[in-house]
Amino acid sequence: MHKRLAAITIGPKESIRKAMEKIDAAPRQSLPAPAGIILVMHKSKFLGIATDGDIRNAILKGKNLEEPIESIMTRKPLTVMHDESPDVILARFHDVLRERKLPESRFHHILTVDENGSLVDIFSPFELWRRSEVKIKTVSVIGLGYVGLTLALTLNEFGIRVIGVDTNNTVIKKLKGGVPHFYEKGLDQLVKKHANKSLILSNSLSENQSDIFVICVGTPVSDQGKVMSKYLTDAVKEVGKVLKPHDLVILRSTVPIGTCRETVIPLLEKVSGLKAGETFMVSFAPERTVEGKALEELRTLPQIIGGWNKQSLDETSKFFRIFAHTIVAVDNLEEAEAVKLLNNTFRDVSFGFANEVAWSLHGYGLNARKVIRAANEGYTRNPIPAPSPGVGGMCLVKDPYLFVASAKEKGYQPRLPVIARDINVSMIRFIANQVDTFVKKHKKTPGRTRLFLAGMAFKGSPETSDLRYSTSVEILQQLQKRYKHIAIFDPVASKEGLRTLNAKVVRSLKEGFQDSDCVLMLNNHPSFREANIFALASTMKTPGFLFDPWGSYREEQLTGVEGIFYAGL
Repeated sequence: MHKRLAAITIGPKESIRKAMEKIDAAPRQSLPAPAGIILVMHKSKFLGIATDGDIRNAILKGKNLEEPIESIMTRKPLTVMHDESPDVILARFHDVLRERKLPESRFHHILTVDENGSLVDIFSPFELWRRSEVKIKTVSVIGLGYVGLTLALTLNEFGIRVIGVDTNNTVIKKLKGGVPHFYEKGLDQLVKKHANKSLILSNSLSENQSDIFVICVGTPVSDQGKVMSKYLTDAVKEVGKVLKPHDLVILRSTVPIGTCRETVIPLLEKVSGLKAGETFMVSFAPERTVEGKALEELRTLPQIIGGWNKQSLDETSKFFRIFAHTIVAVDNLEEAEAVKLLNNTFRDVSFGFANEVAWSLHGYGLNARKVIRAANEGYTRNPIPAPSPGVGGMCLVKDPYLFVASAKEKGYQPRLPVIARDINVSMIRFIANQVDTFVKKHKKTPGRTRLFLAGMAFKGSPETSDLRYSTSVEILQQLQKRYKHIAIFDPVASKEGLRTLNAKVVRSLKEGFQDSDCVLMLNNHPSFREANIFALASTMKTPGFLFDPWGSYREEQLTGVEGIFYAGL
């Protein structure tokens, strides 16, 4: 029998008055009990029920309130077989009503029993219906960054009311004003459409009455590669304070393997006083969208789900089916946690190989991008990615460290992800050395050399304004140690964000190229490829250096521009 029923249990010889007192107090218990009903038990044996309607009828008939409750109880109430799914219980309830030709209006409580006939729990039909119908539930999304805000707005588009929570007051203020705090195509229109309507914005979870909590806070790593879990534990504690029976908690943040079972669930149980799998549900469903296309990929990518138990898995699957076509159910929380780490660690390792190729072929004067393109042509067995000026972005920089930390926890030291990460980080030095080599060769003075860095967001396609973990920023910081005159430009990143980088912010490629000694095209924004590179390079000082690691241009496009040296990866 469920613990919450203890508050409405009474012995057969206890008075009707005592039953009334227990019914009155039931909703105010720490584990709120079903309203309007009392269970009559002798030791552990279930004898019957009495409802507030039974008591009213007894009073109208002149019953003394000191008489025993057994004198008015129903001895053989209608029961159905228990199941963790509210849909199944409702279906069984309606089957019994049809078989017995009973009207549903007579029954305000559904009693469930196990295979031995022992009482398990009591529900109202409305409670079960509300729990089974995802679209009438309120969802809280905790953390309104690149993961949380796009998820919240996607849910809004499918008719779900969302409470968006972020402790950053500036973020909340901007969103309430209909302005997103980062760029993604189509995001601004959705914020204007839903903010303060179906998207309620708040900086806390206090007095929150949500049914589903989706935790999307960041889990950054330190310079030593260790996960910084404070944002996560703070969010989990806040959810625990408002958690109710039957609520669902979904962790979406990327974490080391074992975090849900060993950290999140114990903390939720401690703060809430509830029990995972019994009174609330927990699952892990990793976010795997790419920044700049999250709104699109939320609807198209398969959703990986690992649940604490079957009910957690089923309810989370039902939630994601609101907008996702494919659900991939895995056996447990740890498998779901591992999936995200594998996806991003594999990508980082594959990019590490491409960048190792760039290092290796550089001494031969070969363009690695051209060699790789030739290797891939018509050879579908193992497409090799193109090299890049490092590998940036929060996920690809962070997740290999989380994968390594997870393996070390169980006694194994992975080698490949560590080597690949080192190679990708080494590209920062490689790029800076290209500038130094050119400046030294052409006897330019670092203090007078003008550099222009275009593309400061960590990637250009899909478009994003995110400067976090950007290799462009790291290259800038390396160059700032030796060069004073550096201009920067990005077609998407905010002016406020760019100004924090302590470099001259220009308004266009044209302004940046003008009179520069060295130009570095550091991300692959589509507008760069469309630019008239001949005209732009013609405005540079000579001798000049155009470094194009993304292959946005062909060297022959510069034919006729005297004194400009072109290099790629």
